Amino acid sequence: MRRILGVLVVAFGLGLAQFSVENLKPSLAAVGGTQGFGLEASWHCQLFQPPVGEVRPALDIAYNVNGNWNGAFLFRYLYPLAEGLKGGVGLGVVIPGFQFGNTSLYFRADAEYDLKAALGVPFFLGGDLGLAGNKLAAQLKVGYRF
Repeated sequence: MRRILGVLVVAFGLGLAQFSVENLKPSLAAVGGTQGFGLEASWHCQLFQPPVGEVRPALDIAYNVNGNWNGAFLFRYLYPLAEGLKGGVGLGVVIPGFQFGNTSLYFRADAEYDLKAALGVPFFLGGDLGLAGNKLAAQLKVGYRF
C-alpha cells in the first residue's frame, strides 16, 4: 500500500510541477453521505487532456459532524455527457482519520452538473458512489468552483 501511495504522490508532484494559475480549479462543497455530513475542499490541476474529457488529480479533505477527518487522493477522468454534465471515474487512495497505516484503495464513479449557465455563478451539483477499501462510500454535494 505504501508503494501505491508513493507512486500517487510522485505523480501528483509532477502534475503540480506543470501547474499554472489558469488550470487550477479549487472548489468547496457541502457534502452528505455514508460517512456523515461535512465539507469537502478540493482542487484540480490538469495533468493532460485526452481527445475527449480530462484527467485530473484531486486531493479531498473532509471533516464530518462525527468529528472525523478524512482524506482521499485520486486521479479522475471526467467525460462530457451533455451540456454542463460530466461523468467519470476515479482511482486512488483513501486515508480515514489521516492514519496513514490505515490507507486503502478508493474507486469511485462520479457525476457533476455545472449550474453556471443557469444561475450565472459557478455552482455545481455532484454525486459520488464508490468503494473505499471494503466500505461503500456515497455522497451528494453542492459546491462552488472558484
